[in-house]
Amino acid sequence: MNTRVKKLEEMLQEARSKVDDIDPFSIIGKEGQYTIIDVREPNEVQESGMISGAHNIPRGLLEFQLKPSEGFPADTPILVYCAVGARAALAGVTLKELGFTDVKNLGGFKDWQDASKQ
Repeated sequence: MNTRVKKLEEMLQEARSKVDDIDPFSIIGKEGQYTIIDVREPNEVQESGMISGAHNIPRGLLEFQLKPSEGFPADTPILVYCAVGARAALAGVTLKELGFTDVKNLGGFKDWQDASKQ
């Protein structure tokens, strides 16, 4: 069996082609229209904080903690973010594979902080 191993750069490029980015400026004041998921590790969130109303679900736990259901419909608008946007892109692919249809990459927490200061 000849299985090709992907490099991280290839995985990120593929993820970014499957999950649209959303500009943090475009959702300022509209955060309540989305379920926002911070996929960083708890220690990262503890150090820097997170977007108000966001849910911290580390990327490695998404499959165990989220799935489309009656209480959390598959078409729920979801925004994911991390420190710089790479884990968020990978998490977005995971969420789509789980059946969620409206997932976007908000990028990095610093991007949000910069946008919300303006």
